[in-house]
Amino acid sequence: MDIREQLLNELQKRCKEHRLEEAEVFTAASLSEALQLSRNTVSQYLNEYVKKGVLVKINSRPVYFFDKKSMEAAWDSTITQNIFSSFEELEASREKDFEKLIGYQGSLQTVVEHCKAAISYPDHGLPVLLYGATGSGKSFLAALTYQYALHHKIVKSSAKFITVNCAEYANNPELLTANLFGYVKGAYTGAEENQEGLLSLANEGVLFLDEVHCLEAKCQEKLFQYMDKGIYHKVGDNEKWYRSNCRLIFATTENPQTTLLKTLLRRIPITVVVPSLKERPLQEKRELIYSMFMNEKKRIQKDIFISNLAFQTLLDFTFVGNVGEMENSIKAICAGVFVKKEQDALNIHFLDLPSYFFKTMKSVQMKTYDRESETMLPIEELHGTKKAATPLLLLYERILGVHKKNDDFLQGIERCRLLIQNFIDYMFFKEKYNVVSSNEDFLLKMLDKIYSIIMNKYSLAVSNNQIKIYSKFFVEYTKNVTDAKIWIAMHQEEVTLFHNNLQDYYPRAYRIANEVVENVELNLDVELDEMIVIILTLSFIDIDQDTNNGRIGLILCHGYSTASSISDTANHMLGSHVFDGIDMELRISIDKIVQLVDDYLKQKAPIQELMLLVDMGSLEKIYEKLAPLSDCNIGLINRVSTATALEAGNMMKQGRNVKAILEALKNNNVISTHFIEGKKRKEAILTVCATGFGTAKKISELIITSLPRTIELEVIPYDYQSLLENGLEDMIFSEYNVQLMVGTLDPEVKGIPYMAMESIMTNDEAQELYQQIGKYLDANELEQFSKNIMKNFTLSNIVNHLTILNAEKVMEDVEDIVTDLEELLEKKLSPTTKVGLYVHISCLIERMILRQEITTVEGFDALLGEHGDIIMKMKHVFSGVEMRYSVEVPYPEMYYILNYFKISDN
Repeated sequence: MDIREQLLNELQKRCKEHRLEEAEVFTAASLSEALQLSRNTVSQYLNEYVKKGVLVKINSRPVYFFDKKSMEAAWDSTITQNIFSSFEELEASREKDFEKLIGYQGSLQTVVEHCKAAISYPDHGLPVLLYGATGSGKSFLAALTYQYALHHKIVKSSAKFITVNCAEYANNPELLTANLFGYVKGAYTGAEENQEGLLSLANEGVLFLDEVHCLEAKCQEKLFQYMDKGIYHKVGDNEKWYRSNCRLIFATTENPQTTLLKTLLRRIPITVVVPSLKERPLQEKRELIYSMFMNEKKRIQKDIFISNLAFQTLLDFTFVGNVGEMENSIKAICAGVFVKKEQDALNIHFLDLPSYFFKTMKSVQMKTYDRESETMLPIEELHGTKKAATPLLLLYERILGVHKKNDDFLQGIERCRLLIQNFIDYMFFKEKYNVVSSNEDFLLKMLDKIYSIIMNKYSLAVSNNQIKIYSKFFVEYTKNVTDAKIWIAMHQEEVTLFHNNLQDYYPRAYRIANEVVENVELNLDVELDEMIVIILTLSFIDIDQDTNNGRIGLILCHGYSTASSISDTANHMLGSHVFDGIDMELRISIDKIVQLVDDYLKQKAPIQELMLLVDMGSLEKIYEKLAPLSDCNIGLINRVSTATALEAGNMMKQGRNVKAILEALKNNNVISTHFIEGKKRKEAILTVCATGFGTAKKISELIITSLPRTIELEVIPYDYQSLLENGLEDMIFSEYNVQLMVGTLDPEVKGIPYMAMESIMTNDEAQELYQQIGKYLDANELEQFSKNIMKNFTLSNIVNHLTILNAEKVMEDVEDIVTDLEELLEKKLSPTTKVGLYVHISCLIERMILRQEITTVEGFDALLGEHGDIIMKMKHVFSGVEMRYSVEVPYPEMYYILNYFKISDN
């Protein structure tokens, strides 16, 4: 043991053996003399411990040092600083009686005032009944009431606090009576000497009767005499009266009006209702969690870190057993992590929580959970006022700050919109946001559906790029939802004012934003706050204010977000809204395009000139059909690019007319080319799905996540229809040396082996996959890959991963459908084929919900002519699913299902 440890042990010993006060034994001089060390050395070491937070220092003359833990234990209080100017300042900083109660100046303020009134009322206080749910803190409140009486000298320092739990005597009321009132020798068998009761032991102090509803009526009646006059009989002595001046505190979890005698209730003038944890503010719940974790930190002598999601889950969870259950849960969590002994500190991740917490998680949070991206917080950061530590809360704070500081409301609005744009840029270009987890796809699909509903209702054009932006935005919100609620609660008045102002200034934009929020809450099972409504309203303001001055720009492109990406980038760089973008399906007809443009012109009317930028030559034909529909001048630019849009947009801002812009662009249009010889083709495995690229992408992710490490072989999701139509002529085969195709249906590319996904799931003929992967892994790594494949490619995991549906529920429907199909078609499928069909139908149901149904299939008409009656009956098999999910399964979907039964081959 070195000198420093000897010094600390000596001081700790003195703190336990002596009264903690300004005494010589706590000075550096006394310690140096006892340990035979120089005073300067002792002072140096003691001050080092003060800096570390181990000791408390009193900067008086002389200087005193105390062991912090010993002092906190002796005073039953938390000491929040290490240096004090005087002992009086240290004593004043102590949390006394009700100050230890989280919420004593908040939700429990009235409770505390009633308890103070009851205990301090002359001459011996008033009986008080604490009524509240299990674990709400009634016992702690009773103990603090006693401490308050001691601290304010209402009772003597020698007064006792006696507790009795009446529930322990529910089956033996006579024993409770004897313990409560005492008994004399011979009162009953076994009463060999006189015994004082709890009323006597609590004389001049406090008697706490917990679970008082367990008292039998006779026992309640025996208390009447004491409560009326302060006198009572001992058991076995009905002649002599005994006196006690103790104060009574009762507690119950049951409704006192139905469980206690009316005559007893009349003798209890004060009833205090203790709120449940659910009824208390989130900030108090946060402080409770902090306090409990700090207690565990002191107990285990380790720093504790908790992930943001784990903390939010604790904060959101409804503890049926209230504060008591929360405390036990936190102890269990710490114990579970502590036993692993993996690091010096306790790092509590979301998955370290007991399984019952997961049942209450919002589905959107579970779908977007990623352990690697969990933000770990030291528990000390949970204390006090929540600071805006996350980018989202910083955005909230800055937007609200701008609104409060700007007298000019409209000028402040523009500043707020710029802050939102900066936040969006941050989300899209910050490294940790670049990687989109596969599970975020479902959020994008649901938002796409929600926005399409709103667009149809309000005749709006919301770009796919905007939908992408807000899918990321909502994912970010779900990671901070609890902290956001706390922040809102702390700024409620200012947020409400801003919210109401926006509603007054921009009623239509507000109405649209509010409708988006309502749909998101309904479909994604997440509660959004008022700041989200504010931010969405700000994003829709352009709808309320159209300043096109009669000249507008429109970009039309094939693809999911091509047009919206070009228009958003151009508008951002031009510094104003010049272009709208309409994204179109690859196989959209000219008539449908004309209808889209015509609807757009009607929405924007009246206009004088339209600058129309398109991506493919075939789209020029729309001019011929569009011209008769419009009275405005229309300028059309082919093969649009971002550079072309910027050049055209800049001239539009300068006020040049459409004809002049077209002439300028025609003269400036120069194409630069350069040929770069390709490198050696990289080997690849393609994943395919006949019914959609999304499923192919998710299959590839499952294979990639099964790999024990990154390898040179690429696993690429690819379009099934493209392979079916182009075969080996498809561009993918010139870019990659494709070794294998894995999927739900064989595209039959000559010379390229195909493996059905169900073969992997049943481990049937999966050697081809292992052979290709095995080229890049050693024996141990290949074995690990095989184990991961078996784990990842289970039926329930596949359905859960490939779809947004609840695997357990949807599998019940799928199983019934497959059984009915086997009976209808009089053909039993092999286990492997059946697994494939299970997955296919699960994905089919999801596509119906997301309105991505297949409406045309090449060769279906011929099949319908040959097997029309069977297809009609097959359609009927899906009637239950159609009703349950409010969808309609198109007839062409039957083509792929018949493929599993090999009927379409005949």
